[in-house]
Amino acid sequence: MAFIEIEKLIHQDEWAMHDLHSHPHFELYFLSKGSRTFFLSNALYKLQAPAFVVIPPHVMHKTEGGAFERYNVNVSVNYLNEFERETLEKKSLCIMKPKPMEEAELLHVLNLLNTVDRRQKHGEHILNTLFSYFVLAIDRLAGSRQTPHTETKNSIPTLILKVIDYINEHYDQKQTLDELAKYFFVSRSTLIYNFKKYTNCSLIDFLLNVRLTKAKELLLSTKKSVGEIAELCGFCSANYFGLIFKKKENLSPANFRKHQKNKR
Repeated sequence: MAFIEIEKLIHQDEWAMHDLHSHPHFELYFLSKGSRTFFLSNALYKLQAPAFVVIPPHVMHKTEGGAFERYNVNVSVNYLNEFERETLEKKSLCIMKPKPMEEAELLHVLNLLNTVDRRQKHGEHILNTLFSYFVLAIDRLAGSRQTPHTETKNSIPTLILKVIDYINEHYDQKQTLDELAKYFFVSRSTLIYNFKKYTNCSLIDFLLNVRLTKAKELLLSTKKSVGEIAELCGFCSANYFGLIFKKKENLSPANFRKHQKNKR
């Protein structure tokens, strides 16, 4: 089933997401007030309002920081028309800094989207029209788009970036902390401490989240069996994969696949 959800969130004090996560839909994230540390894909970003990010499906992310106000638009791929999908794909994983007039336009449309009563006559059509205009406004942000490399990658030590990239490339292989430390010529304790310090996530949890993210993508994009996917994603057995998956998602891999496909 196609869906779109709009949410406005305000926090007056320190707040952090509990865990890295991913999902099979697009998330359009607009930071309207405050600042956030944003872990996205394989880097940390320091976002200062106003800032806009398009998070594509199956990309791990997490935010933390002090007081802030933000808007989220979650939208399934099958809700999008061709222009909307191409625009969001083009803007994915880029930090965009709206100019004052662009910021005002985004805020105006987001507030309209957030107040649409879908139960009213033509409510769904109104929502769809406003969303199309919102994507058009996003498309116009091209002149102020900023890629992450200049601002954010420098905030993470080269060692940690190399470890993140290595795990993203070799998640399907057996990995131990001792082997990773030896590969990167550091002590086990140094690797554990620095990874946690700069990502706010343990190295083992990060590896597990990468594997689960890849597994979810394969569950939805292929007809491979649960056992095949477990092996392709580096899990020692299908049973272990099933136990970990259910603990994280509250669904077995097979039921997750069925549930997500029913939403399309």
